[in-house]
Parts: sequence; structure tokens; C-alpha cells
Amino acid sequence: FIYFACLGLAYLCVEIPLAQRFILTLGQPVSALAVVLFALLLSSGLGSLTVRRWSLNTALLILVILVVLYPLLLAGLARITLNLAENGRMIYTVLILAPLGYFMGLPFAGGLQIVEQQEKSLVPWSWAINGSFSVISSVLAVLVALTWGLSAVFWLGAAAYVGAFLAFGSLILRRQR
Repeated sequence: FIYFACLGLAYLCVEIPLAQRFILTLGQPVSALAVVLFALLLSSGLGSLTVRRWSLNTALLILVILVVLYPLLLAGLARITLNLAENGRMIYTVLILAPLGYFMGLPFAGGLQIVEQQEKSLVPWSWAINGSFSVISSVLAVLVALTWGLSAVFWLGAAAYVGAFLAFGSLILRRQR
């Protein structure tokens, strides 16, 4: 359950600062929110569809690395887009967020597969815990942003993905015993 709680917390804590970061690129807060949500949800859905092709350990590790590297990557790339037309900036946003969103879609679907194989009766609980922490994370993100800034929200999301990685690792160790 810790795994699904961390995923629920992490997704929005990464998504919200990304929407804010792309306001500069897209020019309008509403456009930034719409395009970032579209990009992340579409690519996350594609990740969920292809989860069977991935080792969940590998996918989680790549996700943690991407979440840590994206702030560095985005800082330099934002300047490139300022000369593009609005449609070009939207396409750029979708393309640059697609890899991150893809890997953000893998852990939940992969975790559900494992829960379904191990104990089918816990699948609804997994959904409930993840959904509850998604709601909590939206409020927590605002509180953290007001106190320490949006960068802190992003790093909280990164830490939650690390927590999911560690929780998954401990599950694997217990299954091997």
C-alpha cells in the first residue's frame, strides 16, 4: 500500500510544477495547464498500455532518473521555443513531456498487475489508496508551494517516486524469501 500511496502523491507533485513551468513557453496559464495535462495523460496512458514490455524495477529506476533530470533539461530548452509560433510551442511541449509521462504511466499499471497476481482482493484497495493520496497531494502541493515554492513540490514528487521504488524493492525481496 505504501507503493500506491507514493505513486498517488508523486504524480500530481510532478504534474503541477510542470504546468507552472510551461506557462513561460506557452504564454498563458490555461494553455500551459491544458497542454501539460494532455501530454502527461496521453503518454501515461500509452505507458500503461505497454507495461507488460517492461520490468517494473527498470521502469521505476528510469522514471526516478527522468524526474531528477527534467528540471535541468527544461531550463535550457525553454529558451529555444520562444521564437516558435504558438502551435510549435504546443507540439514542443507535448514531445518534451511524452517520455516522462510515458514512464509515469508504467508504475501504477505494473503494480496493479502484481497485486492482481498475488492477491486479487487487494486491487480495489490499491485503487482507493492511490486515489486518496492523489487528492491529498493536490492540497499538499499547494501548501508546499506556498511555503517553499514549486520547486519543492517537484522534489517532493521525485522523493515520492523514490519511495515507490524502495517500497517495490522491499516487496520483491519479501517475495524472494
